[in-house]
Amino acid sequence: LTGPNPLPLECHQPYVEPGATATDLCGGDLTSAITISGTVSTNAVGAYTITYTVSDGANTATATRTVNVVDTTLPVITLAGANPLTLECHQAYVEPGATATDLCGGDLTSAITISGIVSTNAVGAYTITYTVSDGANTATATRTVNVVDTTLPVITLAGANPLTIEC
Repeated sequence: LTGPNPLPLECHQPYVEPGATATDLCGGDLTSAITISGTVSTNAVGAYTITYTVSDGANTATATRTVNVVDTTLPVITLAGANPLTLECHQAYVEPGATATDLCGGDLTSAITISGIVSTNAVGAYTITYTVSDGANTATATRTVNVVDTTLPVITLAGANPLTIEC
């Protein structure tokens, strides 16, 4: 066999047959007589067998190669909306969401889990974490939510204004 055996291949990458050579004591170079069978689905993680067969007319030899389609690429999480996100104190927090895609798994948006709490009643920085897994790899993204208080207090005077006092 030419090339590695087993042969690792990233999901969705094209499979390029590395080939094989064959020689025989009586027949000499039989490389051109090799037949190759088997298929590799680069869209699905798994182990695939490619079989190489050659005959010199009297004897037949076979060799096999295992092609391991793997997924080592992390999913990609894209946050919707601003990051960081700023909210005025007591304003309702509405989760803007995120989308997730994966080279091997496609659209994983529905598999995203969101964790973290935003208290809109307390000024501070809060972290929301988005996590998604494609079955082989897990990716995370975070959003910072800043709860701020930029509204001036209101002072209401009790009594008359101006207030007149007798000497």
